[in-house]
Amino acid sequence: MKITPERNDIRETIAMLKEMSKGENAKPIAKKLYELLAVPRRQRTSVNLYKIAKYTKDGDNVIVPGKVLSKGVLDHKVNIAALEFSESAMEAISRNGSATSSIKEMLGKKNVRIII
Repeated sequence: MKITPERNDIRETIAMLKEMSKGENAKPIAKKLYELLAVPRRQRTSVNLYKIAKYTKDGDNVIVPGKVLSKGVLDHKVNIAALEFSESAMEAISRNGSATSSIKEMLGKKNVRIII
């Protein structure tokens, strides 16, 4: 089944992960993210802030292969990359002093965790 997301930024992210997961220089994290994102939107994960707070510590780099929702509170600063963020989650993240970035930027960093 071929997945063709409507939004261009999501389509480009999935295509970039597909290219990064091929060949002999493939990154294992890119391959895992491609497997998690190349599914219909209804099957992608949604992660609340309380789950990110529970499984991270101060300064961690986190990728969410889906959408970040606002339920819960972040009590420490983390760097979060996701396919999408809800508006209230973005407000809570910026209020906490944490940072958001794109998945492409996060793949260049070390010690990245995937939270599903």
